[in-house]
Order: sequence, then C-alpha cells, then structure tokens
Amino acid sequence: MLRRLTWYARRLAVMEHGEVRHRFREQLERRRARRERHDWSDFAMAGARPSVLPLFAPLFEADLPLPVAQQLQTAAAAFRAGRLRLLNRDWPVSMLDSSGRVDPVIWRLDPVSGASWPGAERSTFDINFRFGEEHGDVKYVAEANRLHFLAAPAIHARRENDASLADTILGSVFSWMEANVPGRGINWYSGIEAGYRLISLSIIIASLDPWIDRAAGERLASFVCAHGLWLARFPSLHSSANNHLVAEAMGLVLAARMLPNHSDASRWLTHGRTHLEDRALALFHKDGVGKEQSPAYSAFTLEMLLIGFSVLGGATETARKRMAEAARALNFFLDDAGHTPLIGDDDQSRVLLAFGSDEPRYVASIVGAIAGFLDQPELGPAIRDPHWRDAVFATPSLTPLPADGAVTLEEGGYTIRRGAIKGRRVHFVFDHGPLGFGALAAHGHADALAVWLSLDGLPLLVDAGTHLYHSEGESRRRFRVSAVHNTLTMDGVSQSEPSGAFNWMPRRARARLDARSQASRLKVSASHDGYMRRFGVIHHRDIEETAEGFLITDRLVGTKPSGTVEIAFLISPELSVSVEGNCVVARRNGRSELSIVAPESAEIEIVRGDQASGRGLQSAGFGLLDKAATVVFKAPGHRMQWQSRLLIGLLT
Repeated sequence: MLRRLTWYARRLAVMEHGEVRHRFREQLERRRARRERHDWSDFAMAGARPSVLPLFAPLFEADLPLPVAQQLQTAAAAFRAGRLRLLNRDWPVSMLDSSGRVDPVIWRLDPVSGASWPGAERSTFDINFRFGEEHGDVKYVAEANRLHFLAAPAIHARRENDASLADTILGSVFSWMEANVPGRGINWYSGIEAGYRLISLSIIIASLDPWIDRAAGERLASFVCAHGLWLARFPSLHSSANNHLVAEAMGLVLAARMLPNHSDASRWLTHGRTHLEDRALALFHKDGVGKEQSPAYSAFTLEMLLIGFSVLGGATETARKRMAEAARALNFFLDDAGHTPLIGDDDQSRVLLAFGSDEPRYVASIVGAIAGFLDQPELGPAIRDPHWRDAVFATPSLTPLPADGAVTLEEGGYTIRRGAIKGRRVHFVFDHGPLGFGALAAHGHADALAVWLSLDGLPLLVDAGTHLYHSEGESRRRFRVSAVHNTLTMDGVSQSEPSGAFNWMPRRARARLDARSQASRLKVSASHDGYMRRFGVIHHRDIEETAEGFLITDRLVGTKPSGTVEIAFLISPELSVSVEGNCVVARRNGRSELSIVAPESAEIEIVRGDQASGRGLQSAGFGLLDKAATVVFKAPGHRMQWQSRLLIGLLT
C-alpha cells in the first residue's frame, strides 16, 4: 500500500492543473466502469461483419520471398504444435486445448512464475498490475493477449488455403473473447493493448475472410465495437500521451474502418486521425530523433504510425516530412551490421510479428517500411532482415550505408561517427540529449554523456539494456541509473533519479552540447547538470577522434568534490577482458579489439555479474540477463580531470 501511495504522490507531483482535472474525471469514469458487468452481446450489431482492410491485400496476391514464406510456415507449425514463444520466453504448457483452440488458461498465465492474473471475476481497474509481483511482470501476459502471434499463422492459412488452420485460429479468437469479457480481468487495463489487439484482429479478418460466416462475423464485429468504445472512453492524455496514445489512435482508426456503419465510427476516425497527426510531430524532434530517447521505441512508434496512416489513406505533408527525418535519424543509429545500440528502454514490442519477439534488425526493417510508405527508396537501410511487413509497406531494395563522417543530431542530442579507424569499421555514438519525453520521461535512462561503440558491425561498448518492467522493481531501477551506463558517476549517485518504473524524481539531469567540430573526424564537447544540486559541479565530457581511436576527457567544473568519481564502460559479453598494466584490454576469440588506458593514478576494477549494483550485467532482450564485464576507473573527486584513451583494433 505504501508503494502505491508513494507512486501516486510522485505522479501527481509532475501533473499540471489540466491533467489533474482530467485524472479526476478519469477516476470517476473508472468508478462507473467498476460497477458495470458487460457481456459481448451488449456490443452486438445484428448482421454486422468487420470490413476487410485493403492494406493487407499484398500478402495474399503476390509471391513472397522464400525467407518470408518460411517465417509464416514456422509460425503456423509452432501454433499447430501448441508452442508459444514471446519476449524470449517459452510458455511452459501447450497453448492449445483438446479442441485445438488456444486454452483459456493462456490468456491469464504468467510463464515465469506459473501464476494466473485475475480474470472476469474482477474489474480491470481493481487489479494491481504495477505492484503485483506475486503475479509476475504484466508484460508477459500482455504480450500474449495482443494476439499478434495469431497473425502470421492466419496469413499462412490464407496463402495455403488451409481451412482447418483457419478454423482453429478463429476458434482461438473466440476463446479470448470468452475468457475476457469487456472491462473485466487483467487484459483490459491498458488502451495500448486494446489497440494492438485490433491490428492483430484486422490481419486475422483479412486473412480468414473466406471462412468467416455470418455468425462469426457478428461475433468479430462485437469484438471491434467493444474495443473501439473502450479506447474512446479511456484515452491516454497529458503526461501519458506518448506511444500509448499512438496505439490507441491506431486502434480507433482500425475500428472505424472495420465498422464503418457504427454510430461512433466517424468520431473514432476523427479522433484517431487527429492524435496520429499530432503525435507524429510531438514524439519526434525536428531532426528525427524520437523524444522517448530510445531507437527501439522510435521504431515501434513509427510502425504504429505507418499502420494508422496507411489505413487512413495517407498522412499530411508535415507528418510525412517528420517521418522521413525519423527514418534518416534511425539510419545514423544503425551500424554496418544493421543493429542499433540499446539506448533507453527496449521491451521488444512489435506491431506486426513474424515469429517470437526476437527481431535483431527491427529498427532497420521499420526504416525500410517508411521508405516504402513514403515512396522514398533513398531513405531505406543498407541491411535488414526479410519480414512480411515488407509486402504490406512495399519496402524498397537496400540502399548504400550513410556517408562516413561525424553527424550531430543536436535537438535529439546525439553525435554519431561512422567510418574507418586503423582499417576497422567504427560506429560510435555519444549521448548529449534529454532524459526522455515529457514530464515522465518514462522510457529514458540516466545515460547523459554515455558512449556506445561497435567495430566491424560487432558490439564493443554496450548498454546494460532494459531487463524487466514491473515484476522486479529494484531490478528495473538498476538498469536505468547512471552506474550501469558508460558515463561518470559521483559517490554512486545517479545523475537523474528514478521515482518509479516509468517516473523520475524532480532531480533530472539536463544535458547540452557545448561545442563540435565540422570536420569529418569527431570532436565534440557536452555537459550535464545532474550533479550540480548535490555536489556543486557540472560534468563535462570532451571526445576527440585520434589516429588510433578516441580520446575521452571528463571534467568536473565547480566546487571541488570530496567523494569518489567512477568512470564506467560496459564491455560486450562476447569479449574477454583483462587488466594489463595501466590498460584494460578486451579480446574477441584471442584478437585484441579494444584497449582502454586508465586515467593517471586511477584504480582499475573489473566488475562481473554484480546483482546489487547492476554492473557487469547486460540484458540483450526483455527478461534476458547475461554476465559481462564493467570496467570501472576510480579516482578522488578533487582531481577534477581524467582522460581515458580508447584505442581501437590493437594487434596482439
């Protein structure tokens, strides 16, 4: 109870008066919803049948590339076998019951703990999903209930004219409806989940249209109707108007197009269009960087915008230009192998799912989809993996890598260097941007002035990642604070302090770009004020490219601190790390890849797998945790200046 009250108090502290009024009205509406006991028949429309959206027609009309066809076949085979794998986790039981439908148990099961979340016996607003550790991380049950694991098998059923598979998939949708009456149980708690279910259903309907009879059509129409009304009733506004509002707007547009004769369809369409256009601008800086300060969330938001605008028939010129800038920005974040650093949160959310949640080049795929949607092939990535979304958005052929050199995305707050050093291909990213979006900065991490580095498309200096969202509160905090990022900390204090799983306390670091060179070689200076209030200092980091790598200089300007300063670098788990004199050397298969020269007189510590601090750990995907090596240089704060020379590609 104390945790809940503390969370609400901190959330209230960042609300403006308009949001307070909105939250009060929202709570009144939730009180009314708690007393309601709806049935699907309350949303029935006699003779109705959801319309087939033309967006997905290319999936059934054209030959798909062999790898894509194999994706669909793999997903269908896994479904038939009752195997469910999402978020890097295999569900511990068969997902199918004796009739071949998805077992109703699956819709509430946490695959880690084996516990079941509350169902129709409770109002969704009476379920403590934020602090209900006894049920597990709500992300797992939410992922299954997005129904997107049914989409690829449905496409396969249509392409192979497999009536038996189609019948099983439709039966599984009805299984979900029987287990999740509107407004009851865990699976109605969030509008973003309702939006996802509508995109999944729209694909299933488009795929299985030949097998949907009148009775099935009416049941599916009630599904769409209930979701459309729910989304319109509980919008995510004010401080919650991030990617959640985009998902809800996408859902409203889908509901309006699938039920054009519904009395609220026109209103759903207007609200959905307005929010999609508004969020396309609000969630991306003018230079294209996503304001949630996460390449993964930028791609995820763009995928929802792509679907929403495609269903609408297009976007305004202003929104199109912003999406083009977003594609250009994401292209800069892609290294030569088509991967991005794990900056900020990445919960591996996908809107169009192939098989499982593991899609290592997801960002590149979305960049390609934008290039197709905008009919600007030059925006596409240099490398990506085949996916059936390529057919949906007419993804063009691959393009060359962006030009070598240094680029600064000043508003979004990143400087990126791509090119050759000592004959090796380098991709180096430096963060001098905001903490995150809006009052909550929900998906940002305390990583101001952090750096990331890959060499020949393989990671060297990496991010700790995300790990989990709700089920391990302290673990969530550990993966967001400064100590686990490639930056400087003072006396173990984070530059910005979390106040909940998706909140930050009023003490939030503000980073700024101080100077940069216009030359192709990287030379940049930036600073942040996260230690000003407590320690009276500004942290400055200067980075200069040399013939051998990068020279990093950290300075503390202001009152001389008396504590201990630590500079940390997290090394990819794929590398071995050793201390050799005043250097730390990282090797891959015996080959020296990276040498970091310690600041003068600094103590060197290698931390591996420390659960308490989070150092020496990396989460490469949701729920995953691997041991790595965090290199820590410790020195007294009064020294005021340190230099760390990163030498790239040294030979043994």
